[in-house]
Amino acid sequence: MRLRPAFFLVLLLALPLPGAAQDLGRSLTRTAERAVQSEIERAVDREVRRVTRCALGDERCASEARRRGEDVEYVDDRGRVTAPAAQPGQAAPASGFRVLPYAGSRLRDSQERAFDEYQLVTGREDNGDLRSRRLEGRVSKDVYDNPDGRSTLEIERNYEQALRGQGLRIVHRCAGRNECGGTGTREANWTRVADMNIGVGGDFRYLAAEGQVAGRAIAAAVMVNKQRSWVYVVEGEAMQTGQAGVDATELAAELAVAGKVRLDGIYFDTGKASLRPESDDALAQVAELMRADPSLVLEIVGHTDDVGDAAANQRLSEDRALAVRSALVIEHRVPDRRLRSRGAGESEPVAPNSSDAGRALNRRVELVKP
Repeated sequence: MRLRPAFFLVLLLALPLPGAAQDLGRSLTRTAERAVQSEIERAVDREVRRVTRCALGDERCASEARRRGEDVEYVDDRGRVTAPAAQPGQAAPASGFRVLPYAGSRLRDSQERAFDEYQLVTGREDNGDLRSRRLEGRVSKDVYDNPDGRSTLEIERNYEQALRGQGLRIVHRCAGRNECGGTGTREANWTRVADMNIGVGGDFRYLAAEGQVAGRAIAAAVMVNKQRSWVYVVEGEAMQTGQAGVDATELAAELAVAGKVRLDGIYFDTGKASLRPESDDALAQVAELMRADPSLVLEIVGHTDDVGDAAANQRLSEDRALAVRSALVIEHRVPDRRLRSRGAGESEPVAPNSSDAGRALNRRVELVKP
């Protein structure tokens, strides 16, 4: 155990001092003794208290260390401590899954929604547009100012290490405008699809990761440019039931009152009319509605938001309405003569298109009694 010079000061002040200097000497002696005692206690604490350093985001390492009764610190790939890991009994972060920021980053903005949707960019189309997949769950969005003097590669690699450390697999990564796509003023660009800004230069990097953590589906998206980093997480979580849904009885009641009803639970690939498999439950309820009332005739109406070209939106809304009609006829045996379809494009909004929430409400499929 190594002691600091304060220990030797105690020895010096313990020697006899002349006259009036003795009072001052005794005061200094007590101060030095307290300093030595504190140093001894700190040295003993370092000997007794064991600290395990885990890679940034490696919760498996942290969990095992806690089981051994050890404290945990997270470090980046250079061994620098980025943050202490939360200990049992401490307040948990707002989201159950968290990606710690790169060391030295400054939080610029943070948002969290208990249940929302997010378009996870998973590739690049041949025409340069972004390929994405719609996810739902707890969505957290953190934006950081990067520390000075760090490359986008170094920051991205640290986030990759953190995500892999928590058991996620990298499903897409890219660097620069040519490789990543989605640049310029195209509809399917980074700001509109992913809510991320690639910056004015070409030095940016993106990665997406997915996996299962503690029985929950986790997806993470990270964008790093020279100035900032975007770290978004979608945590699969059961939506509160009883708040909304599709039920044949409720559909019938709403049609009887209003003459039309929004058909929730219908999902399409981004910018396409391809129905996703998770739409089947809602379609089954529409088929049940039709079986319960053999005289019922319905018009299926597709709607879009106002993003992009109006003519393209019109075609997309028509194609989506037709896709729903076709699925009901072919897969759920609803007689074709009882169904019609049309597209309204962006012409019949139910909310302002000035926000993400409003645009989400306007992208819909409705059932209408003609």
